[in-house]
Parts: sequence; C-alpha cells; structure tokens
Amino acid sequence: MKTSAAPYRFGIAWALVALLGCGDAGTVSSPPAEPLDYEATADDFECLKNWERVRNVRVANKLGFLDEALALARNPQQGLEYPVGTIIQLFPGEAMVKRGPDFDPANNNWEYFELLVSSAGTEINVRGREEVINMFGGQCLGCHEDAREFDFLCDKKRGCVGLPIDDAFITRLQETDPRCQEESAGARGR
Repeated sequence: MKTSAAPYRFGIAWALVALLGCGDAGTVSSPPAEPLDYEATADDFECLKNWERVRNVRVANKLGFLDEALALARNPQQGLEYPVGTIIQLFPGEAMVKRGPDFDPANNNWEYFELLVSSAGTEINVRGREEVINMFGGQCLGCHEDAREFDFLCDKKRGCVGLPIDDAFITRLQETDPRCQEESAGARGR
C-alpha cells in the first residue's frame, strides 16, 4: 500500500508555525534601514580632532553611517544626500546636522548650529535654519544654499561663498579646538 507524504509535510508545517510563530506575534523585528530622525545634543559635538577629516571639514555620524557619510564627503555626487545622523563641522563653533526626512525638506533636512565650545565641553547657543549666524556674520543657510545639488555641502569647487580665511587658518582653528585640551592634558600627565 502506497502512503502519501502530504499529511507528514502538513504536520511539519504546523509544528514550525507553532515553534517559530507567524507574522509579528511578539517577535523582534529588525530596525529600519535608516532612522526616522536624529536630534543632536551638546554631547554629540566633541573635539574635532576625533573626527575624520575630508579636505577641510570634519565628519561624524552618530548613528553608525560613518562609512556612507565619508564616502559622499570624499566623492561628492550631485543629487545624493548624506545619511541621517551626519554631523559636518568646519569650525569648532559651527555645525550642520542631517535630520530626518520631515525636518526641513526644502533645506534637505539640515539643521545648523552655533556652538559655544570650551575645555569643559559644548553648549548649543542657537540651532535652526535662518536664525543661525556664522562667525563671519552671515546666515549658515545663506552660504550653503548655493551647493543645493551637493546636499548643501560646499567647498571651493561646489557652491558657497568664498571664506575670508585660508586653509591653514581653518586647520589652526580645528587643531586648537578647546574641547581637545582636556585630552591633551591627560596625555601629558601619563
């Protein structure tokens, strides 16, 4: 007598459903591919020398997308955007942070910061868009909007108003970031 394998397979299928569950019945789901938003706090802004340098800017990503952010900073491409959680700083007292897709779509979701930095750390003095004024007296957005095609990140070849200082001076500002002083003092004491 020939027996069918169908009841056997049917029983195994039900056993697997019972053991593994089905759908989202309390199981742990994987996180979304990219977070919905990222709101920076003062603690996110640290000694610039700890961050990767690409040309003149320092780049960090507090959500684990540093490789993607660095790849775009090293090879800017029209139409591509930095991942959420990217922080870009040219000077210790200024920053731009990539927020989530609903933060400010007309500005590609960048939030600009004026920071107060000292050896004790960082305080956020002003954050936003038009209300943030750079160290030269202009709006951060006013300079960056000329680099809209490159996700508002400009350099000498792409958008932005030229700065009244040279690359050597920018490097000196970064190297003398007062937030780094505590680390240097600790290293000297060893």
